[in-house]
Amino acid sequence: MKVVLKRVGLPLFLFLILVLPLYFGPFISAQTKSLLYSISLSMKAILLFILPFIIFSFIFAAILNLKSGVFKFIITLVGMIFISNCTAIFTGFTVGSLTLSKLSIPVHVPVDPASALSPIWELNLPKLVGNQYALLSGFILGIFFSFKRNKKAEAVAKTIHGWANFFLKKIFIPLLPVFILGFVFKLEHDQMLAKALKTYGPVFFIVVSTQASYMLLLYFIVAKFSFKRFFNYLKNVLPATITGFSTLSSAASMPVLILCTEKNLRDPEIAEIVIPATINTHTLGSALGITILSLTTLLAFGHTLPHISEFLEFGLLYALAKFAVAAVPGGAIIVVTPLLETYLHFSSEMIGLITAIYMLFDPFGTATNVTGNGFFTIAFSKIYKFKK
Repeated sequence: MKVVLKRVGLPLFLFLILVLPLYFGPFISAQTKSLLYSISLSMKAILLFILPFIIFSFIFAAILNLKSGVFKFIITLVGMIFISNCTAIFTGFTVGSLTLSKLSIPVHVPVDPASALSPIWELNLPKLVGNQYALLSGFILGIFFSFKRNKKAEAVAKTIHGWANFFLKKIFIPLLPVFILGFVFKLEHDQMLAKALKTYGPVFFIVVSTQASYMLLLYFIVAKFSFKRFFNYLKNVLPATITGFSTLSSAASMPVLILCTEKNLRDPEIAEIVIPATINTHTLGSALGITILSLTTLLAFGHTLPHISEFLEFGLLYALAKFAVAAVPGGAIIVVTPLLETYLHFSSEMIGLITAIYMLFDPFGTATNVTGNGFFTIAFSKIYKFKK
């Protein structure tokens, strides 16, 4: 599976997974589809069982990895990341609410339970700790041990971070197509797949245009509305943007982004401090993209758009959850899955579909993430005064 993914690329492979069941689904037995659906549900149960541990390990390690032990630096950085992510999430909500309501998004007709695809088995694992408590404890311990350095705590953070990375990079991500495939066959069997794919065509242009416009606006603001400085910033960061688009990895783009951002700073060393600490936590592309796609999925499955008061708790927790995003393709959608289920009432089929669609949009989202980190470093350098 891993070799195949390297050869054809994950987005293309996921595209085939979405399209091929439309043509070959009728020739596959219901028993085989039920088996695949059961496997997908079991993988989801395992992921949700392990997710609090992953969230804690990434937050704890991310904060401890900040080289400066200055409490003010950590609080300023974490606070600015949270505010920036929040702003993007609620911008996505605003854009989605205004534009999606004007589209003719087809609503699927409820499937007769007698003809719907059912799993052969269901794996039920206990919920040991809530994700919100994993988030909170990771923050508290990370900030505490950043202020009061302890080698044992740093060793523990490094170890559990390594375990979480191993699970995601070596186990879950290589099996991601299998995870999605069962849910896709569920949609195909229940005659919902074709309608769902048709729904996301025009939404693609809404997501990408919103991401591009948002980046241009942020750079124009941080350039203090100077067109000359604005175009210079964009020209310098462009190689990193292209690298992010082609590699689908903010982490892989980090060396290029550091070099590009250094050209946009008076003190180039700031890029070496800020970018490694924000590369996986400050992700404006996924903040905009996942939010708009979530609203689209709600409409496609017959739900109404949430009111801002209903969306508020989800948006704030989503911004916090971004501190636990792993440096893997689709890391953001993996972390946000339980929030979508709890606060926006997503079903397993909705989760499977939005995961696949988001991965197809991921090149543009990663490019936006990388470009946004270049902006954030410039903005942070203007607000926080570094001491030599």
